[in-house]
Amino acid sequence: MSKDGEMRTYPQLPSQYQEPMVPEESPEWTAEVVKHFATPEQLAFFEEQGYLIVENAIEPALLARLQEVCSAIAAEQREKGGMGSTEPVRLMRSVAMHDVFLELLHNPRTFPLLFQIMGWNISLYISQMIDYPSADPKDKPPPGTPRGKGWHIDGGRPVVDMMFPQPMLSLKIGYWLTDTTHPDSGAMLLVPRSHKSNHVPNPEVLGGGVESANGRAAERPEGKDPGGAIPLRVKPGTAVLFDRRIWHSVGRNYSGNTRQSLFFGYGYRWLRGLDYNVMPDALLDKCSPVQRQLLGDGHDIKGWWQPTEADVPLKKWVEEHAADTPKLCSPSQMIFPASLYVANPFGPERAGAEVAAQAQPRPKL
Repeated sequence: MSKDGEMRTYPQLPSQYQEPMVPEESPEWTAEVVKHFATPEQLAFFEEQGYLIVENAIEPALLARLQEVCSAIAAEQREKGGMGSTEPVRLMRSVAMHDVFLELLHNPRTFPLLFQIMGWNISLYISQMIDYPSADPKDKPPPGTPRGKGWHIDGGRPVVDMMFPQPMLSLKIGYWLTDTTHPDSGAMLLVPRSHKSNHVPNPEVLGGGVESANGRAAERPEGKDPGGAIPLRVKPGTAVLFDRRIWHSVGRNYSGNTRQSLFFGYGYRWLRGLDYNVMPDALLDKCSPVQRQLLGDGHDIKGWWQPTEADVPLKKWVEEHAADTPKLCSPSQMIFPASLYVANPFGPERAGAEVAAQAQPRPKL
C-alpha cells in the first residue's frame, strides 16, 4: 500500500497483451511433450557436462520445410545486401520471420528439457538463423590450425558486469538442419564442464581477449583451441542444448556444403530480450498461452518480478501434466556448492581430456 493507505495499482501492459486468440495448448501437443520428458540421467549429464544432444529432435517433414525456408531467406538476404555466395548470413529475430519457426518455439521433443532444467518462469530472449556456406576446400589451412574461431560464452554485457562464478541465467537450443558429422563441416565446438569454471581462458586462447562490451572473443589474432575442446558432429534434425556459460565456438567449414542452423535462447522472464521486448501483434495472435508466455507476453509489468498465473500459463500446465517429472535444482542452488566447480578447464591439466569426453556415453532422447 502507499503511504496514504490506498492500494497501489500497477500499469497494464500495452493493448496487445490481451487474452490469446488460441485458448489453450492442444491435446496433441501435450501428448507429445509427455512422451519426451527428460530422464534423471539426462538431467544429470546436462548439469555435469553443460550440454545435451537430442537426436531426431525435428521430424523429417518439418526438417525439410525448415531447410527450404532458411535457404530462401538466406538467398533473399544475400541479394538484398549484395553479399557474396560464401558470406555467412546471420539473422536475429528469426522466430518472427516465418510461421514454420514457431513450431520450434516449444518443440515437444526438446521443450520438456527446458522447464525441467529451468522451471516454468521462462521466455525466449533470442532466436537466430545462420546460413554458413563452405569456404573453398582448396583453401583449407594446414594441420595444427585451430578448429574453432571466436571462443566465447553467451550473455553479452552480464558477462562483464557479473563476477565469476556466474549463474546460468539462460540456455540455448541449437537445431542443426544440415549434416556436421564429417570433418571440416562447421561443427560447433565446446569445452565440456567449462560452465562450472571460475576461470577465463588465457588471452592466447581467446585470440585477443574478451571485449569489454559484450564478452565475445575477438577473432584477431587467431588464437588457439582450449584444452578439452570437442566438436559436436551431429546429423540433420539434431538439437543441442547448452548452458550459456559453456565456452564454445563455431567450427571451420571447408566441406563444400552449407551449414544451416537455428538457435533459440531461453532465459528467466525478468531478463530483457535480445529479439524483442514486445512481440508484434500479428505473431502473438497466432499463439497459444504457453507460446505467448515464451514470446514475452504477460498480464502487467509487475508480473515479470512477481508473476501470477495470468503471466505464466506454463506454471499451471507443468503442475497439471509434469508435477512428478525429475527436475534440476534451482540455478541458485546449482552455483554455490564448491564441490560443483572444476579446475581451470583451459589449463594444461585438461590435455587429453578430449579423448575422455568423447568416450563418455551421451544420454539421448
